[in-house]
Amino acid sequence: MRILFITPYDNNYRYRSAFKKSLSYMPLTMPYLAALIPEAYHAECMAVDEGVQKTNYESMGHFDIVAITAVTSSVMRGYELAAYFKGKGSYTVMGGHHVTLLPEEAMAHADTVLTGPADRVFQEFLADWINGSPKPRYDGTHADINSAHVIPCRELMDKRKYIGVPTVIANFGCTNRCEFCVINSFWGGKHTTRCIDEVLDEIRGLKSKYILFLDPSPTSNPVYAKEFYRALIPLKIKWAGLCTTDVLDDPELFELMIRSGCIGILMGFETFNEDSLQEAHKKNEVEKYKTVVEAFHKQGVTILGTFMLGFDGDTRETLEKMPDYIEEIGVDIPRFAILTPYPNMPIFERLEAEGRILSRNWRDYDSIHAVYAPKHMSAQELEAMLISVSNECYTAKRIWRRALKNRYGGLIKFAVNIGFRSYNKKVEKTLKKDWSVKS
Repeated sequence: MRILFITPYDNNYRYRSAFKKSLSYMPLTMPYLAALIPEAYHAECMAVDEGVQKTNYESMGHFDIVAITAVTSSVMRGYELAAYFKGKGSYTVMGGHHVTLLPEEAMAHADTVLTGPADRVFQEFLADWINGSPKPRYDGTHADINSAHVIPCRELMDKRKYIGVPTVIANFGCTNRCEFCVINSFWGGKHTTRCIDEVLDEIRGLKSKYILFLDPSPTSNPVYAKEFYRALIPLKIKWAGLCTTDVLDDPELFELMIRSGCIGILMGFETFNEDSLQEAHKKNEVEKYKTVVEAFHKQGVTILGTFMLGFDGDTRETLEKMPDYIEEIGVDIPRFAILTPYPNMPIFERLEAEGRILSRNWRDYDSIHAVYAPKHMSAQELEAMLISVSNECYTAKRIWRRALKNRYGGLIKFAVNIGFRSYNKKVEKTLKKDWSVKS
C-alpha cells in the first residue's frame, strides 16, 4: 500500500519567500498520521508540503491513498489535488479545519472526509479501506493520543526545508471560546493532554537543545502545565511556544515556565479595544498588556505579539494609534492579520445574518484579505489599514528600538523584524494588484 500525504499550497506561502526557510517550521499532522498506520499494513508513505517544495506528482508513481489536510485558504487547492488523484485512480481522503467546518462541501470532492481530530478515525478509515468498505465520512470527536506511544514520523518530511528547531506538541485543543478562532470549533472546546513521560521521551530522542512547542493553549490546564514545566527543568532545554496574557495570574505557573527554559512566547493581544475583546469573547485585559510583556522581558524572554484588524470597534483613527500602543507595551515582534470569519463559525454566522459577508472565495480567507464589510470602513480601506499599520510598525527606527529594548536576543529579533518588513511589502504588493483588478 502506498500513501501520499499532502499539505496544499496556501495563499500565505506567496509572502513567505521573505523568510525562505527561516520561519518555516515542520508541521506535525502528516508525521502523526503516518505514525498511526499499523506496521502490519506495510505501508510506503510519502509526504508533500507544497508550502516549501515544488513537486512533480507525475514522477511519483501511483498511490493507493492520497490524504489531504486543508485549512480554508488552501482548501480549493486541496480540491484540485483530490480531483487530480481521483483521475489517476487513487482513493482520496480529506481532513483539516475547513473539512471539519464544511464536511458536506468536502464530500463532493473527496471519496472520504475526516472531521475533527483524526487520530482515532484515521485508523478506522484505513481498516475499512483495507476491508473494501470505507465510509464517506468519519467524525473524530476527540483525540485519543494516549492510547499508544505515538512518535511522529519526522523522517517523512524534508528537514532541509524547515528551521533546525524541532516541533513538539504536548497538548491539544483549547477551552477558550474566542469567536474568531477555528481551534475551538475543531476541538469542540476540549483540551487533551499527552502523557508527560512520553513527551519527555520524545524530546530526549530529538537530541536538540531547542524545542518549538506547537500547543495551541498550553496553560488551559494549569495543573498539567505546572507538572509539565516542572518535568522539563532537568532536561535543560530552551523552548518557545504560545501563552495567554493572563499567565501572571498564577505566579507559580509563570515561575515554572521560566525555569523550564522558556525563551520565546507567541501571545495573542489582538486589539487594544476592550469592547472588541468582549464582543469576541477574548479574555484579555488591555491594562495588563505592558505588565505581562515587562515580566517576560525581565526573564530574557522575547514576545511575538499578534494583532487583528477589523473588529467592529475599529476605526481608522483607532488603528492608526496601534503602532504607538504596540511600542508602548514593548512587544518585540508584532504580527498583523485581518479578522477572518471562517465558515460555520459563530463570527461567520453573525456577519452573515447581518448581510456583511462579501465573499465565499475560500482562497481569500487568508487573514490578508477582508472578506466581510467592516463597520466603520470599506473592505478595501481595511486592507489599506493593514498595509499602513504594518509599514509604520516596521520602520527602521521602530525596528531598531525594539531590538534594543529587550537586551536578550537582539540580533535575532532584528533579523526577524527585517524579515517581517519584507513580508509586509509582499502583502502590500499583492493587495494593490488585487485592487487594480477589481477596479
